[in-house]
Amino acid sequence: MDIAQPIDKNLEPGLPSPLPISIEGKRVKRRDLLNLFNYINFSEGALFVRFRHRESGSFLYYQAYPLPCADETLSCRWLSPEPPLARLKNYDCDSILLSDGASHLSVQAELLNMDAHDVSFHIPQSGYEKSIRAVDRQLCLGIDARIVQAGISLSGRLEDFNALSFRVLVEEQSLSSLGWINAEQPVTLFLSGASGLLYSGECMVTRLDRGARQRMIVLAPNFCSMRRYRPREVRSRRQRLSPPAMARFKHPLTGTQVYLQVENLSCMGLCVEEFFEHALLSPGLILPELSIEIANSFILQCKAQVLYRNVVRNEDERCLVHCGIVFLDMDSKDQVQLSAIIHQSINDKLRVCASVDMDELWRFFFDSGFLYPSKYLSIEARKDEFKRTYHKLYLESPSIARHFFFQDKGKIFGHMSMLRFYSNSWLIQHHAAARSGYGLAGVSVLDEMGRFVNDVRLHPSAHMKYLICYYRRENRFPNRVFGNVARDLDDKKASSLDAFAYMRLPPEPALSDDAFQLFPARDEDLEELSRSYERLSGGLMLDALDIRFVAESDRGLSGEYAREGFKRDRQLYCLKAEGKLLAVLLLTISDLGLNLSNLTNCIHAIVLEPDLLKPGMLFSALHALRSHYLADDPPVLIFPEDYIERYELPSEKKYILWVLDSDNSDPYFESVRNTFKRSCRDEED
Repeated sequence: MDIAQPIDKNLEPGLPSPLPISIEGKRVKRRDLLNLFNYINFSEGALFVRFRHRESGSFLYYQAYPLPCADETLSCRWLSPEPPLARLKNYDCDSILLSDGASHLSVQAELLNMDAHDVSFHIPQSGYEKSIRAVDRQLCLGIDARIVQAGISLSGRLEDFNALSFRVLVEEQSLSSLGWINAEQPVTLFLSGASGLLYSGECMVTRLDRGARQRMIVLAPNFCSMRRYRPREVRSRRQRLSPPAMARFKHPLTGTQVYLQVENLSCMGLCVEEFFEHALLSPGLILPELSIEIANSFILQCKAQVLYRNVVRNEDERCLVHCGIVFLDMDSKDQVQLSAIIHQSINDKLRVCASVDMDELWRFFFDSGFLYPSKYLSIEARKDEFKRTYHKLYLESPSIARHFFFQDKGKIFGHMSMLRFYSNSWLIQHHAAARSGYGLAGVSVLDEMGRFVNDVRLHPSAHMKYLICYYRRENRFPNRVFGNVARDLDDKKASSLDAFAYMRLPPEPALSDDAFQLFPARDEDLEELSRSYERLSGGLMLDALDIRFVAESDRGLSGEYAREGFKRDRQLYCLKAEGKLLAVLLLTISDLGLNLSNLTNCIHAIVLEPDLLKPGMLFSALHALRSHYLADDPPVLIFPEDYIERYELPSEKKYILWVLDSDNSDPYFESVRNTFKRSCRDEED
């Protein structure tokens, strides 16, 4: 692509100009010329005055600043350096020329007066505009460029660009390496600004402007689309909103504000439309701060990247460009806001983290059988504390919680919630459906939860590497759905099941003659735990519960709970005898009600040496830690579950811990679909 120079206020007079001599082109009327001159005055721009030599026909150009005009007379002030009048004795004033980088406008104006400081003209009935390129070029400031090819690196700065090419000025210290660049092979271009890396992509060299101390290189991207993530079968659903959303961002290469209408929007990205000749977006370009607005109301802000550009034609045969933009990350509350808009536009009975009538929620929990008699009796004494916890969870929209409703005319028919209780894991809980009304309400909220995770799991701020759920084997729905996922995937590093025995800590400590030591766990203890767990299970439990290492990130999560008005603490201890690691004890301490079965306010006992760890020793150690809990009998989850059977200990029930690595979202959805297909066939049979 040929690159023309835009107007430069410091252009040296007398040099050949990039402006055309021909006056052919589109006719521009006088009233439009006056408006243009006044706009140049308003924006403090400049125009060229062209002089032609009477004998040789050569041209000289000098820049002038137009003063406000309202009639046929235009007055201008010369810009430095002013023209030497003596040199112009053999020249005639030929025309006024303007350029915006994409087109040139020539006005055959009559010279009225000229001196060393000012010049004035009579404006004719019309001028002529001629396009010099198909796509506008944009000037850049403060953008560093680096060009790399097979170990050779050139440094420079980005001078200007459009959606099809970049013009880079190579710095003097890199000129010695310029000869090693093979223009027939692709190079990689990196563009950086104050906010970091803004663009990287493979380009072809289309032009080299040679100079004594610097060289311009024009680079054209050799791709029109890219993949940010691997292809997925279950994709985020796109919607056309009414009224349409607007995308607003400061262009990272120019610093100018850009407003583009959103053609369609999903929880993963959006598509915008540009005029071809004014296109500003190239695949690979990072948008550090993109905002989305609907009906003049701010919705969210995120970091994004341009993925593709497709050239299309509208019904008037005008060339347009559709640009796809993917969201790289956004604040957790913005994730919820966007999901609520998209999902409710698909099904108006689905609610994502919506405010709810708390009386209606508690009524639903009882009517659906979720709060069955024995469970209610276990919380009745502290029901006021449960009510306060749920009021904060559902009405104050904390970043650590998500809830999904199937609701119609104010009545709840299905519910599911999630809680981020470990650094990169979300606990699925409180799944319930009404016994009458909408038969698929429970399935709908399950699907909604899965799609929400699929939409946001790749955002670093979502912390959704793992999904976990505790359920009992006799609970048919989660055993069929989540259990089948693990069985269908048949890969313990994709989805795993680990069984725990559940019991209450006896009120009196057991007497043990065996000596033991209880220490805060260290990384080397957890490494030994990892080796034993791989032998016992080989699943994802240690990763999901964040006990591979003594993680600093865990403190940050506890701090986030505190900022939201909740309590969360986690401590790891190792139980040893004669220097041998027998068990690792995970203490989780939280507000009552975060989990109605108290599975976030309990002790996980992971036994490594069941033959050496006698029950008296284990329960003595557990009693030594019970002071961390307000309740006298905190629940204890013992792994592996056969430890209880080995020593014929009483246990109330058994829980399965299901873990899914969210990278396996497609197999998850396929398994869930197959589970419901099998269920339908069984019912028909």
